Amino acid sequence: MNRHNTLTFTLISLIVLLNGCATPPTLSSDAQTNVEQELVPKTLDVKVAKTKAKKSGLGVPQYKNGQLVGYQFQRSFAIPAQIGNFFGFSYTTNQVLAINNADKAATGEIVKKIPVMVTVTHPEIITNGQASTQSAWQDTLYFGRDNFAMWHFESNNELVSGKWTIEVKHQDTVVATKNFFVQVPPPMPAKVTTVCQVESEKFPKSLQASNQKCCVENNAKACYNFAWRGLERIKDTHGAALYYAKSCELGDISGCRLAAKLASNEQTRSDFYHKGCDLKDMDSCIEVNRLPE
Repeated sequence: MNRHNTLTFTLISLIVLLNGCATPPTLSSDAQTNVEQELVPKTLDVKVAKTKAKKSGLGVPQYKNGQLVGYQFQRSFAIPAQIGNFFGFSYTTNQVLAINNADKAATGEIVKKIPVMVTVTHPEIITNGQASTQSAWQDTLYFGRDNFAMWHFESNNELVSGKWTIEVKHQDTVVATKNFFVQVPPPMPAKVTTVCQVESEKFPKSLQASNQKCCVENNAKACYNFAWRGLERIKDTHGAALYYAKSCELGDISGCRLAAKLASNEQTRSDFYHKGCDLKDMDSCIEVNRLPE
């Protein structure tokens, strides 16, 4: 798994050892700006302000000059568990400084960054025969700017539905945390090429019932409903046109209008509007410049 904090810089430490003596080389001013100090001296007790997630959801990586610089978040009720997807949150926090020594846990020394632990609590994942409900890795928190706590789906065993919690922690302080509902998308049915030949079992039960009424009972409204609530939702435009056409043939005005709009050529479009006009639909009549008979 790749764990990402997009603004983590590479620590460069250049030490030349000569007979047990270390003498750091002299760097140009430009080079020195790229050299970071150690994260936190071991003797320094840094306190971090707790914060909330700024933005969260499905994350689309953003790149600049070929480098990952952040994520554009798409909010949704459920995070789709699919290979390649990222999800998580951004957060910004500050260091708590001691003022008149009132806070014994805080420090009077300012630091730019500190190590944190990112922990993800998730439904059971099986990896190499071993079950786990937590994954964790060390990251770096930068004060005063956006940080990202993200999960990246990289293998099929990670694709599990349920509650996922991402937590960023520094020592005993939970800096930020966020719950997510992750869902494995249901299998998509094949595109419809012939009306009433569809993998109906892959649709919700209510739509399965609509397809049954349409194809067995010749119910015009059911044909329309299956096209509108089912096939259009999965962007099967051709299949939707077939079901709208069937609803039109069975006398549904709305089916005629939509079958006309989805028609592949002008003649077919005109035929559906004429059918709608025959059913006393003035909108269809206007489209073909005639009055209902």
